[in-house]
Amino acid sequence: MSYYLLKPCRTATAFISTLKKPRRVDLTEAAERLRSRGWRVSDVKVMLILEGEPELTLYESGKILAKTDDEKAAREAIDRVYGAIEPVAPLAPAYRSRY
Repeated sequence: MSYYLLKPCRTATAFISTLKKPRRVDLTEAAERLRSRGWRVSDVKVMLILEGEPELTLYESGKILAKTDDEKAAREAIDRVYGAIEPVAPLAPAYRSRY
C-alpha cells in the first residue's frame, strides 16, 4: 500500500501515514487480521489501537498514527500493519461528496 509519512509538526513525537489513494478500512476485519498475526488490538469502534513499540492508531480512513519520534521505527511498524490488512476485502474507495 502506498502512503505518505508526515510528521505533524517539528516538536511532535509522532508520525502519521496518509494513503496516496483515499480508501476506507473495515476496522472489524482489520482487527481480526491483525490479531491473527499477533498484534494486541483494542477496538474502540472509530479506531483501532495497536499496543507495542511504537503504539499505533489505525483509523477507518486508512491513516495510521505512530507514537514515536523515530521515523525508521514508525515506517517499519506502519508497513507491517498495511501488510497485514492490505488484503482486506479490497479496501473500499472513500466516499466523496459531489457537492
